[in-house]
Amino acid sequence: MYMRRKCQECRLKKCLNVGMRPECVVPEYQCAIKRESKKSVRGDHRPNSTTKEENPADCSLTPAQEDMINKLVCFQEQFESPSEDDVKKITAFSLGDSEEDSLRRFQHITEITILTVQLIVEFSKRVPGFNSLMREDQITLLKACSSEVMMLRTARKYDMRTDSIVFANNQPYTRENYRSACMGDSADAIFHFCRNMCLLKVDNAEYALLTAIVIFSERPCLVEPRKVEQIQEFYIEALRSYIGYHRHSDRNNLARLLAILTELRTLGNMNSELCFSLKVQNKKLPAFLEELWDIQE
Repeated sequence: MYMRRKCQECRLKKCLNVGMRPECVVPEYQCAIKRESKKSVRGDHRPNSTTKEENPADCSLTPAQEDMINKLVCFQEQFESPSEDDVKKITAFSLGDSEEDSLRRFQHITEITILTVQLIVEFSKRVPGFNSLMREDQITLLKACSSEVMMLRTARKYDMRTDSIVFANNQPYTRENYRSACMGDSADAIFHFCRNMCLLKVDNAEYALLTAIVIFSERPCLVEPRKVEQIQEFYIEALRSYIGYHRHSDRNNLARLLAILTELRTLGNMNSELCFSLKVQNKKLPAFLEELWDIQE
């Protein structure tokens, strides 16, 4: 009884008994953010202190962060590729030169895109912190992040040796394949991004953390932008710790990986422009993609 005030379980039971709702319990990621914030404040007031970003080699990967990263990687693998049955239903990639062949290639690419985006949505729903957001913000984030996360997934499928992208159907897609499927100049930007990611040697855990950071990026019309920002800070801190632990020989790796976010935003905007351009050319996108990316009539 003497220690009851210091026992978290006893305090929680007391709160629940007097009417506190279970969903009001502060999630662990928010507690971690507060702890790290307090550490930073204390550290900034010490003479000659060095911030974690300046010296990521000083970072330590906590058991909680390691467990969270393992879960992210597991979800990433679980929702990485569509089922064989879904792949078999995709329109064949035609190699002819006629307008009909071009339209079939366009249809092929859009069908693969739909399967990819559906997997992105399922992955996002399982990322810790996502379910704590209001439904309006969940929808806003999914609409805004899907094309950017799709670029990260494309980079994971890139083969530098053949300069091609190999999707679940094991068919390599070259720049020319992309251009011939009405992708236009965006093909060069996508392949340039994929090559850079390959040169950075981004591993599965870093891809998973970058994806989470992209999902919780600042977007227009968010109802609770600060809450989204706090969750993103939690994942940025986890990425900083992971890099400090695994890539301690190079202090610039965190800056390089976070710079990817700016490039992804550019690619996302380019995707929006491409969608509107296709609409002008009467190459109609499937209703699912039109609704997700807000392609208005």
